[in-house]
Amino acid sequence: MVDLQTLSLLLSINETQMVQDLVSTVMSSPQISNFMHDHPMFLKHIQEHVQQWSHALPAQLKNIPVPDDLQQEYILYIETQGFTAEQFTQHSVRVLFQLQQSDFHPDAQSLLISLSQANSINRKQLFMQKWREHLSSRIMSLEIAFAEQERERMMQELEQRMQIAGELDETLAPQHPGKLWDLTATRLLQGNNSLFRHYASFLQNNPELKKIADELGRAATQDSHAEEFIEQVEVPEWQYVQHDNVPDDLVGIHQSNELNRLISSETVLLTEPELETVFYKQLAERRLLNYQFMGQSRSLETVLSERRTFGETQDTKGPFIVCIDTSGSMSGYPEDCAKGFCFALLQIALSENRACVIMLFSTDVVTYELTGPEGLQEALNFLGCSFKGGTDLEPCMQQVMNYMQQARFSNADAVVLSDFIAQRLSVDTEQQALQIKRNGNRFNAVSLSRHGKPSLMKIFDNVWRFDTSLSGRMLRKVR
Repeated sequence: MVDLQTLSLLLSINETQMVQDLVSTVMSSPQISNFMHDHPMFLKHIQEHVQQWSHALPAQLKNIPVPDDLQQEYILYIETQGFTAEQFTQHSVRVLFQLQQSDFHPDAQSLLISLSQANSINRKQLFMQKWREHLSSRIMSLEIAFAEQERERMMQELEQRMQIAGELDETLAPQHPGKLWDLTATRLLQGNNSLFRHYASFLQNNPELKKIADELGRAATQDSHAEEFIEQVEVPEWQYVQHDNVPDDLVGIHQSNELNRLISSETVLLTEPELETVFYKQLAERRLLNYQFMGQSRSLETVLSERRTFGETQDTKGPFIVCIDTSGSMSGYPEDCAKGFCFALLQIALSENRACVIMLFSTDVVTYELTGPEGLQEALNFLGCSFKGGTDLEPCMQQVMNYMQQARFSNADAVVLSDFIAQRLSVDTEQQALQIKRNGNRFNAVSLSRHGKPSLMKIFDNVWRFDTSLSGRMLRKVR
């Protein structure tokens, strides 16, 4: 069984140029050009995505199935190549007969007729050269057809990811879109993408809610300490490089083929017809004696240099764990506020590369990881769900504290959004929360009702109040 990789290697076919042409075609397509014009921050990520695809393409080309007739023709080609000139003449009729099913058969027949009077060695060489060109052309056709299919698939994937990234760039607006581009790998989103636009608009109409999210986002960086920083900076610097082609100093003699630096004794070879052939042979082989010069050239290059600075360093920003009360009393406007607040935290998490986990609690706890591999779909699922049921904060707090005991959730900010009209937490849960706070984690609360129980909120480090009642909404509009 002969595979396409073997045929390509034996026939010395180089797919590098074809892959480079495909990459150029993809990157210069109108779809990508227009997207880059509107969203220039994604250029690096698209280039890396296309580069990864191009690196994987040669390996995929090796696995293209080879048609049976091409395999048989190649085996016949190898057999014929091993013939001597006389054997080729003896077996040419049989070879031509075996090529009847090949596209090369008409050309092979014409070649054998036109070369019937030629030297037997030349006849075989010319015939095998044309045959090899035919095989190479056929293999290249298979590879090009497969590569075009891959290009179409790649363009469809890129268009889909660019569409999702473009929509979310306008709504989530992360400072660094790399995480956002990674999240577009979820491919087709099942749900109403307009939910992102709805909650982005909701935040614009409720700036106080966005302000609370921003204050919570800064909570992990309140503590700071002086520290010496050593950073790498790029500085321009003149560099001197030794070059043979800069004729500053004569340093010796070496073999080369530069006639303008030829040692005069070498021209003696041209005075005698018998030695002239030797001169041209040594010229072609770069073996004529030449003067060797060496000099320096100067160019301005960018080099890395260390720079020491002193300043305040802030603690590493940790993940968000958002617990949302989904009881029946939270439906309506409070539900929109809770979802809008989570949308604001998602914007911060994407901009600052922080994990963001949502926990919905009523009588049970449902978890969504908004910055995980399926984060966009998880976000749509969360934004599209409905709030109903009772209120039981205890199991949710237990699950939050289980998260905080994991290494990746160290220095996490937990925030509970609720009307806090519920039973208070058990003494054991409160004690456990105090212990976890000593390890650097923080518990925060956003009370969406003025009737929340103060005793239920006493374990939180920060409490923000956002009155969702009709009077509270009217007061905010007046302000």
